[in-house]
Amino acid sequence: MTAQEKIRFTLADGSRDCLNGALAAARRASTTKQAADGLWDASQSVAAADSDGSFFLTARDLYWIGKASRPEYWRDEMTMTYVMANVQGQFNAWSIGDSK
Repeated sequence: MTAQEKIRFTLADGSRDCLNGALAAARRASTTKQAADGLWDASQSVAAADSDGSFFLTARDLYWIGKASRPEYWRDEMTMTYVMANVQGQFNAWSIGDSK
């Protein structure tokens, strides 16, 4: 995956909202401008969903989403596990599929 390449992800509204909430919590807890900016950019990518709930993420967005996958940023660990497994599954499907 190149730095500028984008992958389409789809999350149900509730999952997308939870992911955005975790990104916001991680951003509030960030101690550097670089982290705050990266988390902000990732949250904007997730928030820019099409009407079908799909949105595009870059490698940089995925990096910062990974940084937000800590239980303290989520309402509960089960939600974090569910949403992050969904994101990981969609990335894995993309990485072995023809859409690259």
